[in-house]
Amino acid sequence: MSERISFVIPKKLRKSLRELQELSGEDQSTLLRRLLDKGIADTKLDIAIQRYISDKVSLEQGAEMAGLSLWRFLDELRKRNVQLKYTLEDAESEVERLRMKKK
Repeated sequence: MSERISFVIPKKLRKSLRELQELSGEDQSTLLRRLLDKGIADTKLDIAIQRYISDKVSLEQGAEMAGLSLWRFLDELRKRNVQLKYTLEDAESEVERLRMKKK
């Protein structure tokens, strides 16, 4: 079910939104939903990577937080030149998770 919200945006942002509407051919609501989906996903990924870098989450937890598979999260880390911190605990956790999947 959808819920209606409203907010005020600066004129410059409104102009950019109109330009995107023309380029995409989408109506305003569809475009805004798509932009919000992408922005939310990107922000979750940024937060997950930042927490991974600062040792607040493991590799697997970071992937889950970002809503990505472990392999996709690893790809994102590589793209951003983030050094991998794969511990023995991470490996054991991954092996256990794979065992549970097989059952």
